[in-house]
Amino acid sequence: MLDRLDHALRSRPERPAVLTATRTGAPRVRATRGELAELADAFAAALHARGLRAGDTVGVAVRPGPRALAVLLALWRLGLRGAVLDPGAGPDVLRARLALARPALVLADAAAQAVAGWARWWASAPGAAWSA
Repeated sequence: MLDRLDHALRSRPERPAVLTATRTGAPRVRATRGELAELADAFAAALHARGLRAGDTVGVAVRPGPRALAVLLALWRLGLRGAVLDPGAGPDVLRARLALARPALVLADAAAQAVAGWARWWASAPGAAWSA
């Protein structure tokens, strides 16, 4: 199924992929199919360059939207496992999830990092890093 999605993104790159609404309720394009495919390619290349390989786990703390979708597509493409993390869940829940998932890397956008500032301790763990 995801192979078909990847093909669809590339076959009609000008079409909308992620929509939202304005305050008046009018639709607004947040990302086209081509933009989403390019973003997924960039994330896949960056994850590969970090030495991640199929079967590795990546923690994902990225707000829902085009970047989060592109990260998940990149993980799938490389055969990586994704552990979706909610930094707003609180320190005990996040610590438990990190201990269970044991991610090789945690990807966190600026908003997640701000919410989880208390979790910076994890960034110093061997093989782990916070990235914007």
